[in-house]
Amino acid sequence: MVLDQPATPPTILLSVKLAETVDADLKLHGHDRERGGILLGLRRGPHLHIDEATLPMRWDIGTMFAFQRSSRGHKELALRRWRQSHKTIDWVGEWHSHPERFASPSSIDIRSWRAITRDRAAPMAFLIIGLERNWIGLCTPDRDAPIRYKEVERSKAGFAFQPAEAKP
Repeated sequence: MVLDQPATPPTILLSVKLAETVDADLKLHGHDRERGGILLGLRRGPHLHIDEATLPMRWDIGTMFAFQRSSRGHKELALRRWRQSHKTIDWVGEWHSHPERFASPSSIDIRSWRAITRDRAAPMAFLIIGLERNWIGLCTPDRDAPIRYKEVERSKAGFAFQPAEAKP
């Protein structure tokens, strides 16, 4: 008799390079408006290894309470990285900042993420940078709500995240 093994939950890995890039951008420009971009990395089976983030571009619109990413600029950069990497570096998610102590997604964020994930037909990571605590999660095409993740490991190379709540 063969028993089904539970699927390993996807792990999200964020590199120190990505964290430093976003942090430096927010320290310079993130005082009075939201900022954001896309996340680029590798899909390794169900896992996402995220190593790069685009920064806001001149076509993007950031206000105190919203960030509207234009596909222009970000799309071209993602396609260039995809070609340069021989089709291994992919658009794996998005990030933006929130001017709140403890970041959490708004209903607008969740609707946008659901549309992106369904259009891509692949799991996508979403990161919100807060003033004191960040929020990271994964959306899958078959779910309406994002899965919230928590940090489970930290090293000199980066950070590992797993689902915050185990499935029943």
